[in-house]
Amino acid sequence: MKSVSVGCVIILRRLLNQKRIGGKHIPENLCLRWIKHLPKTEHKNALKDWERCIKEGLVLTKPKPSGRHVFLNPRRLAEIYQLVQ
Repeated sequence: MKSVSVGCVIILRRLLNQKRIGGKHIPENLCLRWIKHLPKTEHKNALKDWERCIKEGLVLTKPKPSGRHVFLNPRRLAEIYQLVQ
């Protein structure tokens, strides 16, 4: 993955700061609230990049009765650090 939008970087950086790595997860809808202040086009791009991060395995998901929970893949931390810098 070469680069991601500003909104996706915001989410990834915040997950890193909260140490949401490995089995420590958070509801996805809470993560997506962190980018609600972005303009409409930026928000759309951030959501597309977020789904791409999930699809490529940078962000892992865990199904829960209340919805999908997310956390960072501990094996791909080096790539995540490159994206957020």
